[in-house]
Amino acid sequence: MTSKEEHMLEALKLAKRGSLSASPNPMVGCVITHKNKIIGRGWHKRSGENHAEINAIENVINNLGDRSKEVLKESELFVNLEPCTTFGKTPPCANSIKDHQIKKVYFSNADKAQKGFSKTYPEIEIESGLLEAEGRELNQGFFSRIEKGRPYIKCKVASSLDGGIALSSGQSKWITSLEARKDVHRMRAYSDAILTGIGTILNDNPHLTSRDSGLNESLLRQPLRVVVDRNNTLTGKENIFSSAAKTLIFANKHSQLEDNDGIEIAKLKASSNLPLKEVVSYLAEEKLINNLMIEAGSGIINSLLLEQLVDELIIYKAPKLLGENRQSFVNLDVVAENLGTIDIKITCIEKLGADIRYSLLPKY
Repeated sequence: MTSKEEHMLEALKLAKRGSLSASPNPMVGCVITHKNKIIGRGWHKRSGENHAEINAIENVINNLGDRSKEVLKESELFVNLEPCTTFGKTPPCANSIKDHQIKKVYFSNADKAQKGFSKTYPEIEIESGLLEAEGRELNQGFFSRIEKGRPYIKCKVASSLDGGIALSSGQSKWITSLEARKDVHRMRAYSDAILTGIGTILNDNPHLTSRDSGLNESLLRQPLRVVVDRNNTLTGKENIFSSAAKTLIFANKHSQLEDNDGIEIAKLKASSNLPLKEVVSYLAEEKLINNLMIEAGSGIINSLLLEQLVDELIIYKAPKLLGENRQSFVNLDVVAENLGTIDIKITCIEKLGADIRYSLLPKY
């Protein structure tokens, strides 16, 4: 590994510090080097605050004082995302890089939401694509929203060894172990929103909040709870109406529910034939959702698979059997008839308590 890659790895490591707070902005980290030695570090904490490049430059100034002006002119900057060139909630980072006459900029990924750093300041030397794959993986939700017009969609399934997600009655609580459930709460914390259907609400009455995740509570923001209620079944008394988090409901045009504190009725109406692609596109465009978690029954999961919207499946397998009348997480006959065989790439297998956690990537 070259020193350039090592510096970018440090930038990526810094970027991850924003994993609970940066969204809807991407996670970005930055290091500044002089004669191959790191002299400044920075990362983007949350929307509306300084970007990583500005924090790194300020770190150099704080570290070197009066010497910083001349040292920065001979320095190189490593950042995992192309520096911004347009005004948003803060001025463009590109201006500050130019003003401090930093001689070279390395970045992992281009930002299609920007005008292009090299076009704006062609006099500054750049090198792009350094650890590009690692950069895209880190911000897969942001890139999905910008490039596909929808969030990165991660579908969580807790099932028995025989593939059941619920008993014939629909009850599905506590199939998996405490360790697996804590892992789900961590996944919720890293998600911008959680989508479910009315069946899950009626059968389990979940809160859909992140609790006891072991993560930094001061940074943690509760994900937006999203419910698809095509038949206006919700009464307003369910746990998803609690004040613990905000809730967005897709109901049909005859719904009697109204906007209230923390409760919003989506402008997009949930007709019986509304494709879920329109729902997730709405979440990206109207709510700037980068990472969407699915905690739902077979109806929602089937529809998402049929529309080829699931980017990743997280399956927790518990050492239990639910029996002949179990409910399965997907209707394989319907999916196979419409899509044929779905190839799955296994990216990780992990033991959590008595359960096994599988991370899977569908190949449509």
